[in-house]
Amino acid sequence: MALGPTVRHLLGPRLAYIASRRYRAIFVDLDALANAIAPWIPSNAHLLDVGGGDGDALNYLLAQRPDLTVTTLDTAPVVGQYIATHFEAQVIRLPKTTLADYLRRDLPDPNVVLLSDVMHHVRPAERPSLIHCLATLLDRAPNLKIIIKDIEPGTWRASLARWTDYYITGDKNVSPIARNELVALISGQLGPIRCEESDLYRIDSPNYAIAFHR
Repeated sequence: MALGPTVRHLLGPRLAYIASRRYRAIFVDLDALANAIAPWIPSNAHLLDVGGGDGDALNYLLAQRPDLTVTTLDTAPVVGQYIATHFEAQVIRLPKTTLADYLRRDLPDPNVVLLSDVMHHVRPAERPSLIHCLATLLDRAPNLKIIIKDIEPGTWRASLARWTDYYITGDKNVSPIARNELVALISGQLGPIRCEESDLYRIDSPNYAIAFHR
């Protein structure tokens, strides 16, 4: 078992949540992230949160955008365990679910897809399959907006994040992706597409957020 899950088990739910928030604050300002992406999301939108993890980032977004409904999915056995109780009515959780699984089911097409700190956990050879799923969604929902948040490599903070992913989270295949690489990858598979970068990188480097849409 990776070190992270072991520590959470030993601490118990309450202390694990406190420790998780303090640990994550080293790497990303979740309030700044919510500020960066909230303006991109249409009113009363359905947001599909791919690789949602513990869901704490959604608390910051839903505090700003109470009009949203969210479906959060993850391949892990549990997803969204840290979503605040008062937001639960707005969120559907889909554990043990990939984006490809979502597409195969009779589930509503979202207005927005969010991948937050997902791409660097996907092996480069497997990224085209993920983007193919995004292309399928884009064909079904032409007004879809795709928001990708990730970490620009090359700084001490990015290196520390990679180290913790490797040794604490237990992801031995973590592979950082720079902003220009991401834009080239998305544009190469989705064809003509517009992209817009938020000011997150300026405010909370090396974190960045880019929106793609037609």
